[in-house]
Amino acid sequence: MQDTIIPFAMHSGDCRSDADPFPWNDDFRYVSAHRTAMFTVVILGTMDQGRHHRGLRLGDAMASFVQFLERSGVFAAQSFMIVPRGSFNLVCLRDSKDVHLSYDPDRLKVEVVRLEQVERVAQEYIAARYGKQGGQEREDQLLRLRTALYATARPESLARALKVSANGSGIPELTATRGNMVIRLEVAILPRKDFTIAFRFLKRLDQSGELINATKWTPEDVPWFLTKLNWTFGAQTNIFFTLADATWITVSKVLGPKISRDVFRQDIVPLKRRGADITCFLVGDYDATATEAAGEYLPDEQVCVVVDQGNPPVFDYGEAFIGVMAHEVGHFLHHKRNMPGSGHHDRGGILLSSGMESLSLDKQLVSDLNAW
Repeated sequence: MQDTIIPFAMHSGDCRSDADPFPWNDDFRYVSAHRTAMFTVVILGTMDQGRHHRGLRLGDAMASFVQFLERSGVFAAQSFMIVPRGSFNLVCLRDSKDVHLSYDPDRLKVEVVRLEQVERVAQEYIAARYGKQGGQEREDQLLRLRTALYATARPESLARALKVSANGSGIPELTATRGNMVIRLEVAILPRKDFTIAFRFLKRLDQSGELINATKWTPEDVPWFLTKLNWTFGAQTNIFFTLADATWITVSKVLGPKISRDVFRQDIVPLKRRGADITCFLVGDYDATATEAAGEYLPDEQVCVVVDQGNPPVFDYGEAFIGVMAHEVGHFLHHKRNMPGSGHHDRGGILLSSGMESLSLDKQLVSDLNAW
């Protein structure tokens, strides 16, 4: 094991960005400009002298591992993070004066991001997760990360950005120690997986025989689909999707406003992209099963279908549509691992939950989709 003493300054600091349009409050809870919501990002520490600690105390200061960006592969509440094999992830170590870091140097390399490295590290981090995909969301994420990294690189900041690189396999530990207090972060080294995805947008005849668009979505929306899917699965479990193609398809029949499952299989599924790992159909409305109220994945065909409005009762915060798409893609990934069952679980607030969902994964779902 390798011990590292990081020479932190005495003054306080954190990993939030003052320029972040989605700011952190003083309890380090994320407050979105689009909603008021909270989630825990500080891991539980070990028990010492009969007390529970959320980190390592030093006077009023407390060391803890936290994520820089939401859903970025640092699952602090579970003392767990992912690092892509052969690449790196970032984690913030807060209130870290006199903290010793220990880790397996054969599998992990842990470096403090210095001021002169911020721009390069931020660009590399975002590029690894977005690829060539542009857009406002990418620029916003880069701004958030860059600003937070600059905050940790200030000499007076107690917080530091740790660049954790990985090779090999398994789940080594990153341990932070101050005195007799210890916090641990399991680091899952994940191989990269790549899949191709195609999108099909339905045109059909209405009751008068006129050809109409069955869905409000168009091929021009696909870059946004890919951005969201690749952040959801790429940043959290090192699984990425590239576009096979995205086109309109025409079924010259009066199908009605809600596509039945039989019609979908008979008339629409044959129009999937041959050779793509998965084809996603946008058909407007669809007569899904009770357990898949707003979409469905057909494992024998490797296709999925998503309704236009998504599933607002299950996904909050504007994620109703893209959440259902991610849910069905999650079924595809679960099927590719040859896992038993459908992939549904009872952990609320996590993708593929049988209750409330979000685009968040957890340690169990990461291991289900891409084991270390």
